[in-house]
Amino acid sequence: MATAYIPEGPRPVWSTRWVEWGLLALCIAVVMGVLWRYGQQVRAQSERAAVQSTLGALRTALVLDYVHRMIPASSKAKAVAPTSASLPNPFDLLQQPAANYAGEVPAALLQEVAPGRWVFDKRCGCVGYKPQDISALDTPAGSQAVWFTVETTGAAPQLRPIQSYMWAGLPLE
Repeated sequence: MATAYIPEGPRPVWSTRWVEWGLLALCIAVVMGVLWRYGQQVRAQSERAAVQSTLGALRTALVLDYVHRMIPASSKAKAVAPTSASLPNPFDLLQQPAANYAGEVPAALLQEVAPGRWVFDKRCGCVGYKPQDISALDTPAGSQAVWFTVETTGAAPQLRPIQSYMWAGLPLE
């Protein structure tokens, strides 16, 4: 029976096996980088959606409180419209408190608040949110949080943004 002749000598340093494993590692690294980038975008969009949801709940609570104050408790009672001095903390109006509400914190002490938390500044009647990832937030003044003020007009109080905010390329209202 004949056997194949295998010459004895030095093996090449770069065999095809090393090249194949190197290309596989490069492909895996590229795919991981792309997935990481998309993951960052999804996280920023989900945080924005959570902020929009909380703002919607706060706006609804302000309107319901306004309607509740306008309806007299009895025929002799007079309806009292809220003034700017009597505006409540919108978080106190919620049926269930927001899980990430840090309490009444002045804007000057915002750096002490953990990222991803809501605050209320009673001096200005402002609601603020400190994002988890500040790089997703684009503000004209470069602030570290988004701020909304409680405005009273002839109708129910409204939450209005103090500045125009862009979050992950989309406006935050």
